[in-house]
Amino acid sequence: MTLFHDDTAATDGRICVLNLQLGTASAAMTPAMAHAGIEALSTTLRDPDIHVIVLTGSTQQFCLGVQEPTHEVQAAQDEPAFIDALHDWLLALRDSDKPIVAAVEGQASGAGLALALACDLIVAARTAQFLLPMAGEIAGRHAGALWLAAQRLPRAALAELCLLDGGLSAERAHALGLACRLTEPGMALHMALQLARPLAQHALMELGGVEQHMALVESRPLHEVLADERGRWLRHRALAPTPGRP
Repeated sequence: MTLFHDDTAATDGRICVLNLQLGTASAAMTPAMAHAGIEALSTTLRDPDIHVIVLTGSTQQFCLGVQEPTHEVQAAQDEPAFIDALHDWLLALRDSDKPIVAAVEGQASGAGLALALACDLIVAARTAQFLLPMAGEIAGRHAGALWLAAQRLPRAALAELCLLDGGLSAERAHALGLACRLTEPGMALHMALQLARPLAQHALMELGGVEQHMALVESRPLHEVLADERGRWLRHRALAPTPGRP
């Protein structure tokens, strides 16, 4: 993976586009892609000038996931280093303190679906497909995609994704809230950048605070969330200037 700024994003240096397929000939997940992916993401997360990340593939495919290996690549795909790099990449996406928008064209399948689901927002072309092939799930090649999907989908929709060959269409994913925007084919990156630009205007501290709060509320009961909000409200009031006073 090569970290690059798309021409349409060049007007705002606070947005970084990470392209899964730049410089590669395949839309499948490979050891080289996983290792480069975590390296590029780590570099971007450390850069204080980058506020928002857009993750995309080609205009034909997002990512086809880890494919059934041929004899020649079996050893490389079975290496623990490949598995660990892929898992570290997913966790870094999921735990990012900067908003990440996925721009999906074509298929997001298996581990490719996991990459998209680990992002905060998904923009999908109307022809996109979200797939979780049964064989890959049994073989453990989906990099947590089932768990991530279960956090977002009702049980019946999760069954659609796992059991039906066609998975979820972009229209169905949008209706279920999985994708926040639908676009015409070839326009997913353009729409993702439109969402990213106003986000990039916010300070990193604000963005990181919201990301942290979203992560916390997933695992905390409502009374704890309300108590935390009460404390922040009162602290904010104490720091605010009093009307009529210099």
